[in-house]
Amino acid sequence: MLKTAPPTRLLDLRRAHYASFADYDPSETVLRHAWTFFTEQPQATWYDGRSFVAGIYAMPSAGPNTWAFGYFETEPQCDPDEFTAEWNSLRAQYPGAWAGPILGSTFLPYRVVTEDSGAPYFPGEWRSRPEYAELLVDQNPAKTISYRSAERTDFQGVIDVSQPYLDRWTDHGFALQHLNPSDPEHVNVLRGMIDAVFGGNFGYQALSEPQFDRWRTSLASTHGGTPLLHWVQLGERRVGFSYLFALDNGTVIFKTIGLLPEFQAQGLGNAVAGALHQLAQRRQAPRCIYALVQADNRVNRMPDPDIRLIRSYAAYFFTPLQP
Repeated sequence: MLKTAPPTRLLDLRRAHYASFADYDPSETVLRHAWTFFTEQPQATWYDGRSFVAGIYAMPSAGPNTWAFGYFETEPQCDPDEFTAEWNSLRAQYPGAWAGPILGSTFLPYRVVTEDSGAPYFPGEWRSRPEYAELLVDQNPAKTISYRSAERTDFQGVIDVSQPYLDRWTDHGFALQHLNPSDPEHVNVLRGMIDAVFGGNFGYQALSEPQFDRWRTSLASTHGGTPLLHWVQLGERRVGFSYLFALDNGTVIFKTIGLLPEFQAQGLGNAVAGALHQLAQRRQAPRCIYALVQADNRVNRMPDPDIRLIRSYAAYFFTPLQP
């Protein structure tokens, strides 16, 4: 049975790899919060190997005989050939497809870093070593899901690009309204809407009511700053939501814009983006960060003047090993 506290070796490896970085949290607050979700997953197992460690659990939402892996760290001097042999041996013990890295839920930080500008990490990023991406790519994943984070300091360009969409949808009753994460009715509607919007995404599995409540209450407790949540309204109807996070230094992180499927690919997302940048401008935010956006997300097809890439990331899907 898994212990409720993260394994000592995992904490030791992370300390060895990341303690020299300014954003390192010796208490591992985010990891400990995520670990609770991991221990609740079906057939959750901790692998304490020779060259690497990992958490593994069954992920039926991604298909039968599919396993997720996460909490992946290697020894400082990891030989690639030894890693491959050990990786294949472990996969043989858990036959089927593998997906990851995922820490127990896609509501939590996951992925590995593939390119790094050296910019400070922001809340919601999971620090990893770029070497991990190289090791995992060498195992020939069938699919790579790519993500990026970027920033801009001048919002007027994107506001101007979004204005025609904002004008059109305002004529149809579009508005942003405050979403209260302490209101049970709001929370219940939000949980169902998140399932409807993201249910088909890589690795997604719905949270139970207690898990969702833990995630909701963690939004402000695991990092310094303030969550900014809004409903996307068309008249009286809630058709989506947005989740921004304001850091104590004024920076606004764009976390999520979610629209119900029947309202996607119609320009409403562009209208929401324009309204949210106007909000950041009114707050006199020194910069906006666009966090962990999937590379094929439609938002990436908007013109992006004055944008700077911070980091790129990846998650991987491996088909079953062939005998």
